[in-house]
Amino acid sequence: MTDRSVFVFSDDLLNYRFSSNHPFNQMRLKLTLDLLRKIGAIEDSQIVPPRMATDEELHLVHDPNFVNAVKLAGQGKLKGETAEGYGLGTEDTPIFTNMHEASALLVGGTLTAVDHVMSGKADHALHLGGGLHHGFRGKASGFCIYNDSSVAIKYLQEKYNARVLYVDTDAHHGDGVQWSFYDDPNVCTLSIHETGRYLFPGTGNVNERGQGKGYGYSFNIPVDAFTEDESWLEAYRNSLIEVVEFFKPDVILTQNGADAHYLDPLTHLSATMKIYREIPKLAHEVAHKYCGGKWIAVGGGGYDIWRVVPRAWSLIWLEMIENSNCYGSLPQEWLDAWKDQAPVELPLEWDDPENLYPPIPRKPEITEKNAQTVEKALYPIRSNKKSETV
Repeated sequence: MTDRSVFVFSDDLLNYRFSSNHPFNQMRLKLTLDLLRKIGAIEDSQIVPPRMATDEELHLVHDPNFVNAVKLAGQGKLKGETAEGYGLGTEDTPIFTNMHEASALLVGGTLTAVDHVMSGKADHALHLGGGLHHGFRGKASGFCIYNDSSVAIKYLQEKYNARVLYVDTDAHHGDGVQWSFYDDPNVCTLSIHETGRYLFPGTGNVNERGQGKGYGYSFNIPVDAFTEDESWLEAYRNSLIEVVEFFKPDVILTQNGADAHYLDPLTHLSATMKIYREIPKLAHEVAHKYCGGKWIAVGGGGYDIWRVVPRAWSLIWLEMIENSNCYGSLPQEWLDAWKDQAPVELPLEWDDPENLYPPIPRKPEITEKNAQTVEKALYPIRSNKKSETV
C-alpha cells in the first residue's frame, strides 16, 4: 500500500542556516510540521527523510568548480576574493560550516520527492526545505547556494524523460531556474512575482520568453507592488490554466514561496492567506487533469516565519491529502508551544482578518495594470489560438 502524498523532512534540514539574525530561517519547517501534527493531519508513515545529493547529481546543473568551492568554503579553506567570485561570503549568502553538506541534503530532499512521485510510490510529494530558485550554475545568489529545483528538473529529464512545468509563486522572480532552461523547449517556466523595479533580483520581465528552441516556453507575470488578493489570484488562475493547457507537461513542479503576504518583511505585496488557499488547490487540479496527478511541491521564500509561513505551507499539505481541517481557530496546543519563543503575537485563526491592513489607494490602477501584464505575458498562446481558429 502506498501513500498518495509524502512529506520530505528531517531535522538535519535545519542545518542550512547562515546566522542567528539572517532572514532565511529553516525553523519555519519545524513550525509547519508541528502545526500539521497538532491538527492530526500527518502521520509518521507519510514523512520520508531526504537523502544527500551526489556530486554527479549536482553537476547536472552546477559547475564542478563551484561545487568544490562550496565544499572548501564550508571547511574554512576558501579565500575571500575567490569566495566572492562564487557569490559566497556575501551579505545575502554568508559562509557557514559544512555548507556543502547542508545544501546537498536540501537538493537531495527535492530529488527524494521526485523519485517518490515518478516511481509511483506517491502521487504528490512536498519538500518545504527546497525551493532555492536563485542559485546559478557557478554562483550562489539570494540566500541560495545550490538550486534544487534546477537540479531536480534536469534529473527529471535525464532519468524519467519528462516534460516539466515549473510554476513559481514566490514574490521574487525564479531567475536561476528560468536561465537554466531558457533554451529548452521541454521545460516550461511560469513565474508570478513582484515587479523587479523594486525587488531583487530585478529580472522577470514579460519579454523574457526564452531563446532559441526554448523561445515561447518562459512566462513571466511581474505584478505591481501592493497587489492584493483578487488581482494576484486572477493573474495566477488565468496564467496557470492557459500555460498548462499549452504545454501539456508530464509533471508539475511548484515553488511555493510564502513571501507575497502583506506581513512579509522583504517584499511589497498585499496578499493574505486567501491566495495560499488557492495556489495549491489549482495546482492540484491541473496536475490531475494533465499529469496523472504528478505534483512535486517545494518551499522557497517566506520571512515572517511565525505568522505566515506555517499556515501557508500547511495548506499545501492539507490540499495534497484532501483534508479540509483548516478553518477557524488554530490549535491551542500549537499556540501554547510556540508563543513564548515568537517575537510577534501569533495569529489565532487560519485566515487573516479582513482589516489586516488599511485600504490601498491605487487598487483600481494596480488591478488594471496587472491585467494588462497578464495579457502581454499570455499573448503568444492566445494569438496562436486565434490563428488556429481562423
